[in-house]
Formats: sequence, C-alpha cells, structure tokens
Amino acid sequence: MSTALTKSPNGGLGVGELAGLRDVLVEEKRRLERLLCRVERALRSAGVTADAGGAIKAAARDMNPRPGPFDRIKGVLGATADLRVSNGNLSADRVAKLYGITLSQLAGWLGRTKQAVSKTPDADSLQSALSYFEHVARLGLVTKNDAEFRKWLRTPHGSLESASPLEVLAKGEWQAVADYADDILTGTPG
Repeated sequence: MSTALTKSPNGGLGVGELAGLRDVLVEEKRRLERLLCRVERALRSAGVTADAGGAIKAAARDMNPRPGPFDRIKGVLGATADLRVSNGNLSADRVAKLYGITLSQLAGWLGRTKQAVSKTPDADSLQSALSYFEHVARLGLVTKNDAEFRKWLRTPHGSLESASPLEVLAKGEWQAVADYADDILTGTPG
C-alpha cells in the first residue's frame, strides 16, 4: 500500500493527495477492524471468555456508530423514520419488528431485560445502542421491502467471515455490520 505524496506549491500537501491519503487510511482502518472481529471470533471459538467481550459490548451500548457517508442526507435518514416514535426517539419495538427478531432477543443484545425494554422501548438510555440498528436499516433504500431486508440479515456474507449480519449483531459487533451496510450503500468493496 503505497501512496505517493507531493507537496503543493505552498509547501503543504495538495487537496488531491490529502483526499487520496484519507481514502487509504479509511480502507486500512476497515481492514483492521475486520481483522479484529476475526480475532475476537477465533478467541470465542477457542473458549476464551475473558471479560473483555462483555466490556466491549457494554462500551458499544453507550457509543454511537461511527459517522457514515450518509449521515447528513435527508433522504437516507428518512428511510428509517418509521423506526422512530412521535418524540423522535428510536423504538426497540419497531427495530425488533423490522429485523424479524423478538423483543427479548433485542433486549439481550442490548444488555437489558425484556421487562425494561418493554416498559420503555424508546428510552433515552437505549438510543445510542439502537442507532447502530438504525444505521444498518438504511439498507432499506436498496432492498425491495422489509422481507428482503430480513432475508439479507439472515444470509451469511463473506465480508462478515461467512456469518449472517444477525449473527454478528448478536455477538455485539454492531459497528462491523454498520460498516458493511455503508460499504454496500456506497459500492465500496468489503
């Protein structure tokens, strides 16, 4: 991976060179994240159950997905408007229904009890975690309907180490699936 950098007449890097370098870095970051996911899966399959996996899941619940290329495009954001309730919050009920999973499953993935999520499915404390699921649901822009989206969720994909997106989400690797969804929408190879 070699990117030739040249200085602009004023001594700094030119805009084209900076953009190219940024693209290389973004692709390398994605490659490393996919590698990290592979290592984590290998550790789990080898029976390594260190607290790190739980700590990673807990941290992910409190973070938002990395900004993607479509985060500011109203048409894209509107594609998932049906996941939100009148106060603007994402609803765990609506996410579970779109994904074709039970609220109990989703609650488990979120590290919450079914009772807590059922009582307040649009709680502020769930918004960061649910935003990963909204991010992936943007694929509704390219699928014909909800059934096709659910089929995509259940189909193994080489870019996810031959696991289905639902399997990867269930393991708490939400960012990996969000990145893969962005790659599909942008036409970037995974």
